[in-house]
Amino acid sequence: MKIILEREYWPTSTHGSLFVNDKLICHTLEKPRISGNPKESCLPEGSYLILKEDQMPFLSLKKHQKGDFVGVLCPQGLIGIEFPQIILPVHKIRSEGTGTSSTKAFGNLMRAFAQVNWFRDSLRLEIRSSPEKALNLACCEIAWMD
Repeated sequence: MKIILEREYWPTSTHGSLFVNDKLICHTLEKPRISGNPKESCLPEGSYLILKEDQMPFLSLKKHQKGDFVGVLCPQGLIGIEFPQIILPVHKIRSEGTGTSSTKAFGNLMRAFAQVNWFRDSLRLEIRSSPEKALNLACCEIAWMD
């Protein structure tokens, strides 16, 4: 199963589109990319294991099978639980940093993973920049410096 999160970076948030086997499942929101401050910014681009947590309404993300989790994919509303990095699935992005129907989007994601045997199969999430948005990002970064 091919799982890809393509990102677009904005000053106040990071927007993404999450694809499973080349089919758009949902959009995502994260805290913005902040250079030199990894504890305050989105997960670095790369490959992450996705693990389903028993009795918890989230998917954990790890760099290695036996490593500590580095982030989670979860619906909005897990208040009081502290995670290093959160990727929030949303049905639609309304404006910069805001989206709709997080619970619905997370449900769509879980249905996309329905055929996965979580005890046997391992899933990998590939996080990367959206290639067609690269020019917009460069233009925005220049504007931020003015």
